[in-house]
Amino acid sequence: MESGTNSAIVDAVLAGVADARHTYSAWTRNGGYFSWAPEYLITVSVAQSLWEWCAPLTVWPEFRLSDALRDTSRAAAAPHRVEATRRADLLLYRDGPAPHAIVEVKRNVDGWAKIAADVERLRTTMMIPSSSFQLGMVAFSCTLMGSSKAKGGCIMKDRLSRMADCVDDIRLAGWRCRLVARGINFDGHEHWAAAGVVLEKTTASPPPRLGDRTCAGRAPQVISAS
Repeated sequence: MESGTNSAIVDAVLAGVADARHTYSAWTRNGGYFSWAPEYLITVSVAQSLWEWCAPLTVWPEFRLSDALRDTSRAAAAPHRVEATRRADLLLYRDGPAPHAIVEVKRNVDGWAKIAADVERLRTTMMIPSSSFQLGMVAFSCTLMGSSKAKGGCIMKDRLSRMADCVDDIRLAGWRCRLVARGINFDGHEHWAAAGVVLEKTTASPPPRLGDRTCAGRAPQVISAS
């Protein structure tokens, strides 16, 4: 896979979430639950993964979104539609001043309600006319404590499937919307998964007919608990 492609970015983000889990486990000698891990640890881990996997793509943590949009003439008129103080968890740049992707990070998501507002803010950002964004992602850890291996795996698969159904309802013409997940893991006392909602710009297509979905979702990429 070519470094810096949208597919590579998505894979790197999921790997960063998983790396955060392994880091937290090592620090706590496997005594800490991933659900306890702070959000900043996951964000930094994702940034590190992106920097290692997707060079020469540039990663900017906690960057003011309105400033980023002013960096490109194509989006010069857009900042008034973005909250003046809003910061992106991670902004990704290719060559030049125009931002290519935005990544938001959430911890311990157990259902759509935990990320609905973040996905809506991302959707609104992607809709800014003539912006340079090609990719947006709300990445998150999904965890379940204190359940048996078989039962917990089923609960986690159901959670991710329900969130995938919610992604199906996102309306964003010209964008492909989907839920991705790296798989469900069981470490003896907790089930966990690295997942994310991905909005990716597509090539121009004819306007949808009445009743057609403008943004097709797909089932989450989930494997059974290991």
